[in-house]
Order: sequence, then C-alpha cells, then structure tokens
Amino acid sequence: MLSWMMATDPILKLVDHALGVRYEDLPPHVVEAVKKAIIDTVGAGLAGSSAELGRIVCTMARDDCGDRMPASEAAFVHAIMARCRELDDVHEGSPRVGFGHGGHVNVMVVPAALAVVERLPWPVSGRELITAIAVGGDILVRLRLAAGDAGRLGWEGPTVGPFGVAATVGRLHRLEREMLANAMGAAYAHCAGNVLSTSDGTWDVWLNAGIAARAGIVAVELARRGHRGARAPLLGAAGLYSLYFRGEYHEAALLSELGTDFESGHVSIKPYAACKATHHPIYTALELKRRHGIDPAAIARIVVRTSDYSMRLAGLDEHGAPKVAPRSVNDAQFSIPFTMALALAKDAVMPDTLNGDALTDAAVLGLARTIELGATEAKNALAKREGYVPADVDIHMQDGSVWRGCEPFVKGHPRNPMDFDEVAAKFMRCAALAASPVAAEALAAFCSMVRGVEAMEDVRSLLPHSPPMRAPF
Repeated sequence: MLSWMMATDPILKLVDHALGVRYEDLPPHVVEAVKKAIIDTVGAGLAGSSAELGRIVCTMARDDCGDRMPASEAAFVHAIMARCRELDDVHEGSPRVGFGHGGHVNVMVVPAALAVVERLPWPVSGRELITAIAVGGDILVRLRLAAGDAGRLGWEGPTVGPFGVAATVGRLHRLEREMLANAMGAAYAHCAGNVLSTSDGTWDVWLNAGIAARAGIVAVELARRGHRGARAPLLGAAGLYSLYFRGEYHEAALLSELGTDFESGHVSIKPYAACKATHHPIYTALELKRRHGIDPAAIARIVVRTSDYSMRLAGLDEHGAPKVAPRSVNDAQFSIPFTMALALAKDAVMPDTLNGDALTDAAVLGLARTIELGATEAKNALAKREGYVPADVDIHMQDGSVWRGCEPFVKGHPRNPMDFDEVAAKFMRCAALAASPVAAEALAAFCSMVRGVEAMEDVRSLLPHSPPMRAPF
C-alpha cells in the first residue's frame, strides 16, 4: 500500500499523469513534435556513432554484452551517441510558466523507449509510443522547471531524466500505479549529472544522457521485480528539491495544466551541432550576413551581448578566459566565438564543418579573435524567463559600417519551427556521418515510417529490421 507520506508528495500526481494520458489527449503539435523527436534523435545517434565517445561506449557495451545487449545498456549507448555531437533537441522555455528551461529531453526518452519496445513480448502501437514519449518528456521538463533558478546551479535536464524515462518505460510496460510509484522512487536514487565539462573541453557532460536513459529503465525493472522505492522523492527531507535544488520548489511549474499542456511540445530542434547557448549568436550573425551580403574577410570586429548563464556555458573556459581558440572539437562546440566565426566562414555548424580541420583554420580563428563577449543585466533578467536568451550582435565592418541584429527565435524553436521535411533533411545529413554506411533508400523508408508512425499497429517493426536504427547500435 502507498504510504501517507507518498500520498502527500507530488510524485503521485506525476504517476497518475504518466498512466492516465490517452493519445486523444495530445494536441496535434505535440504529436508532430514527438515524431520529429524520434527521427531527429535517431539521426543524431547515426552521426554520433562515428564520434570518438560514440565508438568508445559502443565498443565497451559490445565487449561486455555482445550484440544482444539488455535494453538498459542499449539505451545508455544510444543516448550517448545521440548526445555526443551536440545535435539533440533542447527545451528552451515554457509559455505555461513563463520562466526557465528544461534542457535536453528526447536524447534520453527516445533511446530508452525504442530499446524497451524492441524487447517487449507484446505489440506497441504507434499511438502508444507517441503518448509514452510525450508523457516522459513532459514530466522531465516540469521537474526541472519547478526548481526555478536553482535548476541551473550546475545540474541539467539529464539530472532529473531518470524520472521522465521511468514514466515512459513504465507506461510501455503497462505498470500499475503502485509499481510505477516505486519505480519513481528508484529513479530518484539514480539522479546525477553536471555541466562541469562544458568549460574544460572534456566529455563527461555527454555521459549524463546515457546515465539517465539507463537509470530510468533500471528503475522500472527493479519495481517490476518488487523493489520498494522512496516514498517522497520530491519533497521529502532529502528529496530532490531540498537536496539538489537548495529548497527551491515552484508547485505551479510542476503541476499546473497537467494533462492539457505538454512541455514535450515546446522543444527546439537544433540546426547547429553546438551547445544551445551558441545558437542565438550564430543564427543572428548568419541572418545579418544573408541580409547585408557581409564578406567575413571585411569584418573588423563583432560585439555580442548575452547572459551570464550563456557565458558560463559557452563563452568562457575553466579559467574564465574567452574561448577563442578551442583545444578540441568538443571544446569548440561550447564556444560562442568559435562557432560564430565558423558559421560566418562556412555557413554551417555541423559535424562535417565543425571538425579537426576547422580548429586550425586561420580564417576561422582570426575571425573568432575579433569577437567580444559580454553579459548585461537586461539579458540576465531575460534568461530567467527564456533560458537561452536572444543575443545582441553588432558586426563592425572595416569600412566603418555597423550591422546590428537580435533574432528572437532561432530556427527550430517552436515559434520558428522546422517542419518534418527539414528535420528529415538534417537526419539525412547526420546519417552520412554514420560509422556504418546506410543505403539512401533505407533512410528514406525510415523517414516515411516515422512520418506515419501513429497509424502503425506494431512499432516493433521499426526495430531491429530498419537499417537506420541498426547502423549506430
């Protein structure tokens, strides 16, 4: 029986939400967002299969488990592959609550869902899959939003990811209420992850997604076997908000409009293979270049005004110095000056342009050194509502002219969205980087299947028979 303490903790409301939502409850834009999330996450995984960390985790898992690895390990590997090139989607802010952002979302939920679906002994319809992913993403984001400013103390979306993954996986396993509640308690025991390596150019930040994806599955498997999880994992004496977020908790951010407004429908698809904090400066610089025919060789200097939060994530190294000459590709992915310079020079920031050769490109490095970064109080105030703030960009030309801009919504944002075809085009570009080549016909067939996945009676046919899913895994 569920204890009184659990009955007073909001975790039960989330459990009931996870189990109670029907496909018919999902607004059309949420259904479309989930379909785009599936294809986008798989594409990111294809690209990540050839990255150094992607190869490491795949080799490690196969050495330990062989080609038939358990769902938890498959999710761990797949999530890291989809994360390690900085291509996965991000929740930027909530119109519902007007502040905060949920961070990375589907890079944990989608790999876990697909890994579990493949191994279930019963058919799962496309509608069931969409609903499970939508609910898990919604819960994950709400949990971080409810921490307010404390959600950015150094944690990120994957820190609370085990809860969202457990909700998705528990629903796919058709758990009853008490069993899923126990899984949520076990999920809390697995919460981890920090953003330290965004400043020092190391790889640990990408592990967080894999840890969360695996943790959510393990939590459900424990509960299915009788494990009793924490009774009050959110508001208990050592619960999530008191222990991880220093006591900051906003109930409305967690629970308002539960079941009617799904935060999983407010997720941005990334057009650039870099930290989301770089995207506003990149997009504004490219728009200025397009509108005014700017020749990068004629630029004298660029001034960027953003928030302290964006500066910490992608402006400064571990010593507090501007990141103008990154030491590695992953270091470059967290550098506003370098990615802006690369975008202006190459018109794209994707793994086929942001590579080892780019790190020594004299034109890119020269342009990066002209970029001056700063934070303003206005941007800091905006960051409390927007998460990743629009950056003011002033491009000063050698002839004395100045072009200024501030694009409010980057391409891929819910208010400047990519349509399914645009996401499919990104998927194909990512697939070209896969460690194992995949035939164009198979890639196109996979895109077609995902486009109409809500009509499928059994989505297990996506796995493992689909070459795009098999290649990176």
